[in-house]
Amino acid sequence: MAPQPPTGNPPETEFDRLIERYYRPVSYFFSNRGFSIEESRDLAQETFLGVYKGLDRFRGDASVETWLFKIAANIWRNAIRSRSAEKRDGLEISADAAEETGLAGESGFDPLDGALSDERVRLLREAIEVLPAQMRRCLLLRVDHDMKYREIAAVLQISIQTVKSQLFQAKERLKERLAAHFPELDT
Repeated sequence: MAPQPPTGNPPETEFDRLIERYYRPVSYFFSNRGFSIEESRDLAQETFLGVYKGLDRFRGDASVETWLFKIAANIWRNAIRSRSAEKRDGLEISADAAEETGLAGESGFDPLDGALSDERVRLLREAIEVLPAQMRRCLLLRVDHDMKYREIAAVLQISIQTVKSQLFQAKERLKERLAAHFPELDT
């Protein structure tokens, strides 16, 4: 049974109960998505800070658990974006410099393969962008964020069957649209 929304008790009391009940599941939420134990704890603390700040604005439209995990999912998305930004800010080296230093041969880097891969990613992203909004959200939560059907359903406040249907339809539409560029989709 999910805890009930705050009912006039001091916020610290409700907040303490939320921490006792959900700290471990929230930490596992992050660790199951590839974060270290220490990072998971930090992200869980950030989640509960967001919960504490928003406790007085909680309207009760959803269960406390759903609301809390929506906050966790938002923090998780921000952490992923931050990781991606860190990767983009990494050391860049031109293809010519890679060849001159011998890095191209060692890593198997082929500028043509890289360009083709980039083009395929661009085509895939464009195809995803034209999907209907709910279908696109389901797909991105499943693929980019590695969420389970149940988690997607909770975040989007839809049924698990709807999630499954949306993902199936997204896959079929992407196959149809990208078959010429991704011949391996026919298998």
